[in-house]
Amino acid sequence: MSHNRTPALLLAAAAAATATLIAAAPSQAQTSGCRLVIESGADQWMMRYEPFDQDVALQEFDVAVVNQGDGPCAAVSRVELRGEPFGLANEAGAQRMPYALVDERGGTDVTPRAGQSARRVGVRPLNLAPGERGLMRFSFTAAPSEALSAGLYSQSAFINLETTDGQPLAEKPVTLSLQVPSAAVMGLKGEFRRSGGMPTIDLGELTRGVRQLRTTLYVLSTAGYSVSVASQNRGRLRQGTSEWYVPYGLALGDRDMDLSRGGRVDVVSRRARLDDYPLTINVGSTVGKRAGDYSDILTFTVAAL
Repeated sequence: MSHNRTPALLLAAAAAATATLIAAAPSQAQTSGCRLVIESGADQWMMRYEPFDQDVALQEFDVAVVNQGDGPCAAVSRVELRGEPFGLANEAGAQRMPYALVDERGGTDVTPRAGQSARRVGVRPLNLAPGERGLMRFSFTAAPSEALSAGLYSQSAFINLETTDGQPLAEKPVTLSLQVPSAAVMGLKGEFRRSGGMPTIDLGELTRGVRQLRTTLYVLSTAGYSVSVASQNRGRLRQGTSEWYVPYGLALGDRDMDLSRGGRVDVVSRRARLDDYPLTINVGSTVGKRAGDYSDILTFTVAAL
């Protein structure tokens, strides 16, 4: 992001032949011979955030500076936004995401929450002798909410280096960015128990007909996703290792799954989602079947689109 400064020229005319000449006194930085230049540092401070693996995104970035003047420099940092509202913005129009910037030299908070960071008294400056180089390290932190859509969140900012009394020394524009990938997780809620680490639903006595279970599959995602289901017995409840079977069907919410070949639900979205799928089964005929316990293993898989 570039920032253009338009020079201003003041023209004054006097009616008399005499005139008073007024010249501005040089700043303390100019008088002292300090000439600070930012030599290097990334133009984009980029972090990647895994929403279902991380609570906070945190990364540190360095800015290399050199004193090219003939006098000593003492610099402190401030951050400005210059008109842009505070917060990382997403092109999809999601709510701006707050973040924090800290100058790690003295643990100084330089977050521009009000459009610019506040000037603080007693901040430890970066002291550079003529020709000396130094590093300023900044930590960039974001703690997004759970309902987070996939995409790139960013904000343009200006890292300003100033004298301790506020005189400008150097400036570096940076783009603060957080990349949120497409991701999805799922789980079960409602009535089930765990047996050997596997969720198990007890169907009770098998009778023919439709039965809505008191169990729900939920999906939490940052964008679109697909849910696939596979039946170990291809849509049949089996008695142990025998060849006795009872056919059945499964529905996720209002969507019937083809358990003989594997069923799939696709959800297209550019925003974060939290979806519930109540489980319903449709048991086939049990007439003439041997008494005993019948079971099947269903494998659910969720994938981000």
